[in-house]
Amino acid sequence: MTIDWWTLGLQAVNFLILVWLLTRFLYRPVRRIIEQRKALVDKARDEAEKAKADAEAARQSYEEERARLPGERQEMLKKAHDELEEDRKKILGAAKDDADKMLAAAKASIEDQRRQAIKGIKQDVSHLAGTLAGRILSASASGSLHDVFLEKIEARFNALPEEERDRLVKDLAEEGAALTVVTATDLAADERGHWTERLAKTLSVGNKPDFRADPAIIGGAELHFPHAVLRFTWADQLETAEKELTSDESDQ
Repeated sequence: MTIDWWTLGLQAVNFLILVWLLTRFLYRPVRRIIEQRKALVDKARDEAEKAKADAEAARQSYEEERARLPGERQEMLKKAHDELEEDRKKILGAAKDDADKMLAAAKASIEDQRRQAIKGIKQDVSHLAGTLAGRILSASASGSLHDVFLEKIEARFNALPEEERDRLVKDLAEEGAALTVVTATDLAADERGHWTERLAKTLSVGNKPDFRADPAIIGGAELHFPHAVLRFTWADQLETAEKELTSDESDQ
């Protein structure tokens, strides 16, 4: 078996392009939204700190004035100070409450927008990735890779529980039973002979399989038994990957 290094190189380049697309269209927009919301929170916090600083400055001014005034005026200033202190507490309390509310609202809004942005971007990117990957895999699903598919489908069969393997073999042993091999592209005559020989050893049956091409599977192979189908196809793997990409974070 030989490996088409040129094809593998092209697949690596396309994978790097996919990573670049994810970085540009997924993480940057989300980070920008978070920074904008953080700026709003910082502004609210600065306003609260300014109100606190203003109240503290007024209190210090009062203390200096009180030190200069005796007697009755001192009492008047004390009363004014008490009122000012009470107002200061109310202002600080109100400012803190407003800041907490703004912070909570900003966090909730950021989280909601982040989730919505990620969900939308995931759908777009996963669709694009699936389309690009499908084209790449479809273009490379021939030649020496057919041996890889054969090994994978054999491994998939051997990994089945013994009872299930026996049931599939018994199905093929029945009169009129047929085994169909489905690949993305037509196999050459010598490749069909190779598959026939290998499958006969793996399945321990002498049935000569039928061969059929189905571009929809993109790459890989399917074994159609009389009552079951054994699959190892890139179409199934791409579908699984797209579902994982577009799944909501709350399910993870």
